Amino acid sequence: MTGPWAPLPDDHPLGGLRPVLDGADAELGHEPSEGFEDRCWVLHAIRDADGRRLRWREVLATAGRRLEDWPHPPSYLLFEGIAGTDAYEGPSDGEIDHETLARLVDVLSRYGPEGPDTPCYAVHAGIERADRPLPARLGRLADAPAHHTTQWENFPANWWAVDGSWFVLTDWDLCATEVFGSAGLIAALLADEELEAVRRPSIAEALARG
Repeated sequence: MTGPWAPLPDDHPLGGLRPVLDGADAELGHEPSEGFEDRCWVLHAIRDADGRRLRWREVLATAGRRLEDWPHPPSYLLFEGIAGTDAYEGPSDGEIDHETLARLVDVLSRYGPEGPDTPCYAVHAGIERADRPLPARLGRLADAPAHHTTQWENFPANWWAVDGSWFVLTDWDLCATEVFGSAGLIAALLADEELEAVRRPSIAEALARG
């Protein structure tokens, strides 16, 4: 399968996930509660005024803060009140940045059934299309970065391997992307030097705490 991610009909079952993704509980994006061995957050990129990529921990340390002390999923709220961050680019909220997406695709390609040719479903968040079936597409994993700025107004909130081997969520309100998959996939993401992947509470865990 090659070429643009093809639109799917509104009644396409999406591997059985259509009712869940169209439901009110998935308005900002769907977070699986079961079916995967492990999960982690991939933090969206931050760049200073000179275009240099900064690590989240590096920025937080300037204000004596630690990512490990934050009891919620990663968001822009972590950086509130830190001097100088208004001049930074990112981290993007509600959409993964192109650089992080491209590297994430590289890693996912090693854990999909067909490598870069792994077929994927992609669906936007319900907030963009309330009370109507969500627009969905089908395409190759390797084509994902090309669609970041050319085919979508925003990159989809959920995209996943058709065979269910991994699942990705970028919640509308957060500045990181949650990845679900095998223990090997998550270990590879956490160890990848080009990504900044971390273990932090899931959305469900944070909501349960109140």
